[in-house]
Formats: sequence, structure tokens, C-alpha cells
Amino acid sequence: MNLPHDISSYFRNIYESVATIAAGMWITYKTAMFERKVTLQYPSHDPLEGRLKDHLLFPASDPRQPFERLLGAGQSYRGPLRPRLAERYRGFLGYDEPKCISCLLCAQICPVDVITVKGVKIEGRKTKAPVTYTVNYARCMFCGLCVEVCPTDAVFFTRRFEGATFDFRSLVRDFISGDVRHERLRLAAQAKQKAASHKKGKKPQ
Repeated sequence: MNLPHDISSYFRNIYESVATIAAGMWITYKTAMFERKVTLQYPSHDPLEGRLKDHLLFPASDPRQPFERLLGAGQSYRGPLRPRLAERYRGFLGYDEPKCISCLLCAQICPVDVITVKGVKIEGRKTKAPVTYTVNYARCMFCGLCVEVCPTDAVFFTRRFEGATFDFRSLVRDFISGDVRHERLRLAAQAKQKAASHKKGKKPQ
């Protein structure tokens, strides 16, 4: 038994514990007492536009936001550090249908199976035309893998974040409308039938 080593290790652990707690408490104290607050009074404040939604009721000459006036905030209020969301903010997934080639890469790389893609071949389009592109926002974890892997930038992040709803099914969105889907399925059937008849006509008699 190495007694001196055990004693030194004991006091070292005490020192590291106290130092770690003190560092965390100092950061909390410094943030609370000396740094400017970054709270946005949502939903009165629109973080996309960087201004109040009810700006007609509250003049822009008074920089204080509505709730702070009711609470009696002083004239020294300077507002949040970032009144707008950053351009690189990862909101809900967006989809640019004309760019989509139905390669299925986004659906295959998704770790939680959020995306469902189906495509068909139609005349006048070199690549497959999507007939289904569904995103389940309720399960998306905003990892960005689908955005990175998309070869045509058809999938991208928007800055929209408001997803509160009473209907859970509304969080599942199909970007392809029913009319477009039916029309493309009809064109795909015609193209398939035309290709079959063309292939049959080429057979030797």
C-alpha cells in the first residue's frame, strides 16, 4: 500500500472538484451579472425579420419590447445581441422539386428514415421525376446528412422553426401534390407502354 500516493491523490481529487465547481459558478455569475441578455420576446419578436411582429402597435422609436414595457424595464435596454436568426440556421428541411432527380441518396443516408422518395421515368425528362417526396418533421433530428449528400441541392435547410401543432399528422409533409403525382404516373405508364411496343416491334419475325 502506497500511503503517500493515496493521500496526495485524495487531496488532488478534492482540489479538482472544488476548482471545477468554482469555474462553473463563475461562468454562471459572470453571465448573469455582467453580460448583455440575449432573450428574444417570442412570439412578439420575429427572429426571421429581426423586428417586432406588432410593430404597428409599438413604435420603433422605443427599443424596448412589449413585455419589458409592461414589466417596467429601464431606458438603458439595448435589445438582444442577435435580433435575427443566422443565415446558416438549421430550420425545417426545404425541397426544390425541379432539381430533384429521385436518386434516393437522401432517403438512404437518413439515420432515422425521415425521408421517403419515389420516382418514375417520363418523356421529356432525362432523370426520374419524383411522384412522392415526404418528410416527417416530427422525427427529423436536423443532422444535415441529406443536405450534404444531395447532388443537385434539391434538399436544403430553411430558417423556419415554428412547428407547434395540435395535429401530429401535419408534421408529415408530402411536397408533391396529388394532381402532379397522378399526371406523372399516367405519363410514366404511357412511356412504359410505348417502350414495350417499340421493343416488341424490333423483334425478328
